[in-house]
Amino acid sequence: MKAIVEQTRIRKRRTSTRLLVTLVVFAILLTLGLINLYSAAGEATLRTQLRHLIPALLLFVGIGWVIPLRMINTYSYIFYSLTVFFLIAVLVLGYIAGGAQRWLILGPLRFQPSELAKLSIALFVAKHFYNNRTKLSYQLTELWPVLIAVGAYFVLIFIQPDFGTAGVCLLIALTQVAFIKVSISRGMLLSLLFSGLGMIAMGWQFLLRPYQKLRILNLFNPALDPSGSGYNSLQSLVAVGSGGQWGKGFLHGTQAQLQFLPARQTDFIFSVFAEEQGFWGGALIFVLFAILSYAALEIAREAKDTFNTLLAIGIGALIFLEFFINVAMVIGIFPVVGMPLPFFSYGGSFLLTICAAMGLLVAVERDTLRS
Repeated sequence: MKAIVEQTRIRKRRTSTRLLVTLVVFAILLTLGLINLYSAAGEATLRTQLRHLIPALLLFVGIGWVIPLRMINTYSYIFYSLTVFFLIAVLVLGYIAGGAQRWLILGPLRFQPSELAKLSIALFVAKHFYNNRTKLSYQLTELWPVLIAVGAYFVLIFIQPDFGTAGVCLLIALTQVAFIKVSISRGMLLSLLFSGLGMIAMGWQFLLRPYQKLRILNLFNPALDPSGSGYNSLQSLVAVGSGGQWGKGFLHGTQAQLQFLPARQTDFIFSVFAEEQGFWGGALIFVLFAILSYAALEIAREAKDTFNTLLAIGIGALIFLEFFINVAMVIGIFPVVGMPLPFFSYGGSFLLTICAAMGLLVAVERDTLRS
């Protein structure tokens, strides 16, 4: 009996420590992001982001400490349906900017429903497998509800067009499913492989727009269109490379301060940080995101039920994938897909999404602590 009590005490102490580490890393990344945003875009943009931060932090606290996680579990399917409604509304009534129809305007509010989809798909998948938690394994054909849910999001977001966010939603769901036991034969695996290759070929031929194809080609040869589609990648590489080991110093990055670097407050904000803080500053960001991703996996490992486990995995996947894709895009090993960097990139909808995601991660950890 004493051994069980001691093990429980040790587990709760470990959980409390992990929660503290998660909160500290969250605070550090937010602070570094705001400082870097000031350097990238100036005081006016920083002020706007700080106004976005107030409701984002309220949402973080509300989800993490106020709203019971069982309530979030209960309404996961409703949240999914509401997000589908907003995504359809975008296609009909959406605000167009930069050639993309991604925003809804409701009175004084302008937001991107595709940001909600990242959280919604993680909640949907977690809820689906929680409802079927008595099953020890699944046949591939039994995953059709997840396939339909993810497919609906992918199509609705892809045609905005926003291939990057559509892909992230798909990868979040695949990451969660990877932690579920699925029985699959070798023949089925080969069929899926060849079907996937066929879909990629058809997508390249019939679905991708010319500028999207050019972005992929620029990955292999940035000099293909140096003054057009390859300009962003080339300027980003110049910024990252010119930072050296220790960087040029805060507010002294020439690519950002002289405005050679496009989208420096959103997609290419890591380039600003790397130029000013150098290799070791960039390495610090890698370490902080690695700690956060590892913490999410540990939270998932010790979660009390299937919903909490898969939700923590989905949130960890969301944060890691967006970080990985953004940095890979910035250093020229991934096509430019318009993927923001968590905690750093400017944007109200994106900041709300990241803070809500962190709130869900905290809620899962606190639920474990109470059990």
